[in-house]
Amino acid sequence: MSRKEREGVLWVLLAAAGFALMPSMVKTTYLHSSFAPFDIAIWRFIFAVPMMWALVYRGRRAAATKRPNDAPIRPMLAVGIVISAAVLAAFFALERLPGSTYIALFYSYPAMVVVLSALLGERIRPVAWLALAMALTGVVLTVPDLMLGAGIDSFGVALALLNAAIVAVYYMLAKRTLAGVADVSGASAWMMVGTLAVLLLLIPVRGLQMPQNALSLLLLLGIAALGTVLPIFAINLAIQRIGAAQTSLISTVEPILSMVVSMLILAEVIQTIQWLGAALIIGSVIVLQLRPRNPIDTSIVHEAG
Repeated sequence: MSRKEREGVLWVLLAAAGFALMPSMVKTTYLHSSFAPFDIAIWRFIFAVPMMWALVYRGRRAAATKRPNDAPIRPMLAVGIVISAAVLAAFFALERLPGSTYIALFYSYPAMVVVLSALLGERIRPVAWLALAMALTGVVLTVPDLMLGAGIDSFGVALALLNAAIVAVYYMLAKRTLAGVADVSGASAWMMVGTLAVLLLLIPVRGLQMPQNALSLLLLLGIAALGTVLPIFAINLAIQRIGAAQTSLISTVEPILSMVVSMLILAEVIQTIQWLGAALIIGSVIVLQLRPRNPIDTSIVHEAG
């Protein structure tokens, strides 16, 4: 594995850790406020956008002579608008589905990314298809409520799958938009501006609750910093380094991390079948890193990476 690939894996694991913290932070926010999911979604980006720009300007001042400010503004704004559709689909899906069911449906997006990559001419190694099967099986096992099936809202299921499809499209767009871009932080900031712009337009329709106390405000700041700025920046760096398909597959570790965080913070009981699912997901990530011993194949990998 090349240095660039190792960095990509580390960035996607960091992104997964940030996203995994968000469910527990959101649940805790609900306990200490009267927020609806839509309120948290908007406040998340209201706080996250200035945080991201603060990092951008700090990075540019520290490395003004080392890298160009080459963020593709218009394409990233467009990607941000795509992401706003995913945020809204998630909001409406979570109103209709249990959280565990939503997670299992949402994590169909790595399969969509791999299929889209193959359709667009990218060579998908056979071992990646094996890793995909292991990861999807593991995701289903980590959220066993999905297998009960009773009373599941079909429209909610459709919205969750739509959210997954939009995220899969985002991965493909980000891969192309960020190719060769040095200023990934600036590109991420412009993307978040696009998302926030759409959400702000919906405030007159949906309304917006203000934070009721200091604790809810701190939780919103945590969701913005750890559950938004950190993972979005990290996932963009990962896509740039190892591609959309591999990034999406490795990101399936997120349900495991969410499960562990819920166990530690919310004292949730983890079933044996969930640990089996976690083992399958971890195994899929290990399988994905396997490389052929053929030196010609290895050189091709390094050239492409």
